[in-house]
Amino acid sequence: MTEEQAKQLLQKYLDGNADPAEARQVEEWYNLLQKEELSLPVDRKAAIGEEMLLNLRAAMNSETKTRKLFTRTMWWRVAALLAVVISIGFGIWKLNHTPPIQALVVMTTKAGEQKTILLSDGSEITLGPSAKVVYPKQFASNSRKISLIEGEAFFSVAHEENRPFTVQVKSGLDVKVLGTSFRVSAYANHPKVKITVATGKVAISKQQQLLGTLVKGQQLEYNKSNGSTAIHEAKHEEYVKISFDGETLAEVARKIGYIYGIKIVLADKTIEKLKCRASFTSKQRPEEILDILCSLHHIRFSAAKNHKTFKIYP
Repeated sequence: MTEEQAKQLLQKYLDGNADPAEARQVEEWYNLLQKEELSLPVDRKAAIGEEMLLNLRAAMNSETKTRKLFTRTMWWRVAALLAVVISIGFGIWKLNHTPPIQALVVMTTKAGEQKTILLSDGSEITLGPSAKVVYPKQFASNSRKISLIEGEAFFSVAHEENRPFTVQVKSGLDVKVLGTSFRVSAYANHPKVKITVATGKVAISKQQQLLGTLVKGQQLEYNKSNGSTAIHEAKHEEYVKISFDGETLAEVARKIGYIYGIKIVLADKTIEKLKCRASFTSKQRPEEILDILCSLHHIRFSAAKNHKTFKIYP
């Protein structure tokens, strides 16, 4: 039932036009209100209360014209129903506007300690020494957000097109990806935050202003004191494991394409559902990975001159 429908039902009850079933429903609301009092923001309470009071005043004016006066009992009835309307209205508004509270997990490491954390979506975090990260036990249906409070962490993010993964850093930076591997170094006593991309693509922003988009092998340095940024090639490239355990060739092509920033086209639909089981590292060139995968299925691939587009065919 919507808020408007609830108001209409309560007005029918006030007017004495509610049928027995509707009257029972209103009385059940009132009983529930007395058992469990809802906390209501002042602005929301005022808005709903003002609207309902206008309706009640209109009803009172109508009663005055016919020389019918509200009894003390009727006033209490109106007041109680107004409270019910406000509570129901807030309940409906809260359901529509407030996201469900997520159970948060706080993970820390001591000096000289490392921890590997497996998240609910299959992503992994390798937490460095003296670090702290906060993340939900279960991610929301449309986003994946965590907070790196202190220290350094390496993220291997499970690729999901419709659910971006965001790392929020204490200095105000947001690191947003769809599925990739990167390192964030953000120590409170260090003047700079560093983000290094191992695979895929990473967008870094501050207060919704894009600071830079990084690809494999690049690093962004953010100066906390003056807000300046610098993007350059990373001194030491990081490599990660790339594993496939029963994914279709179509899924594998999308993942490899995202990791290396290339385009892989499947020339024939008959090969899209071929299953792939193999493990590689990002140190290997995409040509090498495609050569192995194609040999497993007795299919072939070709590369464009710029080695940015590949075609797989039977």
